[in-house]
Amino acid sequence: MTRLETTPEAHFVPGTNLKGVVEGANWCFLLPGLDLGRILSLGSPSPAALATLSKLGQEVAVWTNPEEHGRLRNLLEERAFGNVSVLVAQRVPGLPLPDDDVDVLLVADARLVRSHLGGAKLRAEVARVLKPTGCVYGESGPLLDRWYRRAKENSPFGDIRRAGRRLWIASASGEMRLAAPADDSGAVKFLEKRFLTPILRRQLLKRPTRVLSRSALMNRLLSRRALLGGGTDDDPWRGPPAYVRNLAAEAGLDIGGLRWAFAAPGEYSSQKVLMFLFEAVARHPRGVVKITRDSTHNFRLENEWRALKSLQKLPIESERTCPAPLFFGTHAGLAVLGQTAIVGAPFLQRTQATVDCPFGRRVVAWLLELGIATASQPESPTRVVARLQAQVDRFCSLYEPREHMSRFLLAQVSVLADSSDGLRVVFQHGDPGPWNLVVLPDGRPGFLDWEAADADGMPLWDIFHFLRSFGLLVSQKEGRRDPVRSFGEQILAASALNGLLVETVRRFAAESRLAPRLVEPLFYLCWVHRALKEASRLPRDGLESGRYYNLLRVAVEHNDAPGLQRLFSLPAAS
Repeated sequence: MTRLETTPEAHFVPGTNLKGVVEGANWCFLLPGLDLGRILSLGSPSPAALATLSKLGQEVAVWTNPEEHGRLRNLLEERAFGNVSVLVAQRVPGLPLPDDDVDVLLVADARLVRSHLGGAKLRAEVARVLKPTGCVYGESGPLLDRWYRRAKENSPFGDIRRAGRRLWIASASGEMRLAAPADDSGAVKFLEKRFLTPILRRQLLKRPTRVLSRSALMNRLLSRRALLGGGTDDDPWRGPPAYVRNLAAEAGLDIGGLRWAFAAPGEYSSQKVLMFLFEAVARHPRGVVKITRDSTHNFRLENEWRALKSLQKLPIESERTCPAPLFFGTHAGLAVLGQTAIVGAPFLQRTQATVDCPFGRRVVAWLLELGIATASQPESPTRVVARLQAQVDRFCSLYEPREHMSRFLLAQVSVLADSSDGLRVVFQHGDPGPWNLVVLPDGRPGFLDWEAADADGMPLWDIFHFLRSFGLLVSQKEGRRDPVRSFGEQILAASALNGLLVETVRRFAAESRLAPRLVEPLFYLCWVHRALKEASRLPRDGLESGRYYNLLRVAVEHNDAPGLQRLFSLPAAS
């Protein structure tokens, strides 16, 4: 398991995981393998797509018109794509490449292709330059859909069409985020329900382009499609990609006959692409495969693999509430993790967003059970304190808080050091926010995403984190959306939610024999840790805008708040 002391400081570097800086060409993950070799793009792909192609391909050639040549050259210099070259489209000679030269061919600009090559010439050129095992990907969109529907002799791919597969893809515009076989209505409906949303008027007014492109209605109206073809003669498109099947086979699992659906959600490079696996006629997936977009995040899936294996041995109720590990490996330098799927409704859709919400209270109860069942004295309390001291030092170095705040946080570490015999460590989920929870059919919580799990984690941090996030949902239902204000009203004040927090902490301290005087330093250091994790998602000159930094700042400034006084005044265990 990953320990706090082994979390590299490089993962707390501002600006390394900014929102919106995520690569494209997600269709690459549907190919038989991710070592893409030589890639030819007919037309200029988006900069985000080109970043992925450059990383996964040995060489990338972009065939484009003279008008795009200069702009593309400037982009290549700016992004330092050293393995990307530009070919200028000419009407007469065809593609300036030798025979059997291309492993992957992308049709990025169909109008350019049709105007410069036409149907017959294109078919001949694709057949000439593509290797026998080469693959082709082309998106239709509303304009090209008719082109793909023409008779076989008019298809730009010729015989490749027989070995290929037609895909339903979404969102309605921009990079492909979702995909499933177009003839698998069950997989398509699953993706629509899970990832596409209804058009909400309030959101439509704020972000019309985003809302429309990700709405289920617009995606049905535009009917965006793609063709994925080529490969070997054994029809590689009828199941999950070959590299996923091979990793599963190494663990003794045959998933070749399963249906699939693909998703590349999120706006951060740390977020994984997902492959959902279904039985023949099932509505819900049997398994989920997570794949890193960048090898720098492989450690997250490695940690989750170990965490899921450890969970099966813990004295807690984990069946169906936590994924079970199926297989793990790497391909093309990227981590691939297979696990069972947790079937349930998203917590955010089921919660009543009130303190009495039964689903929220069952989450708290489960986290409390996990903490109590796994609480133990650390083998080396001094080492645990040193880890936390290092985090405070890193926090002060990054955020440069005012001197009184630095002194306050260092004093919290000193309290831990002076009472380390009363400290406990627990098996910690690491990120039990409402976004990582589902509600099972019987009402129990299901916990997803164990990438941040820690076998020697800090007690109470999971409970602090969940109730802070849940408190924001309560505030939002009451019409207040500011997270810092919500933190003050729900956690720092003597609110009903604060009462739930105090009672939960009291039970944990009593049953685990955690020294009550350590609750205060654990509370403040929890937000230090969250602020450090958030730093990678913020630009260096915008750290002071961070949510967790400001929560911590308010908590330090109002450390005499009524809710905190209740929380920090628990009676000593008898």
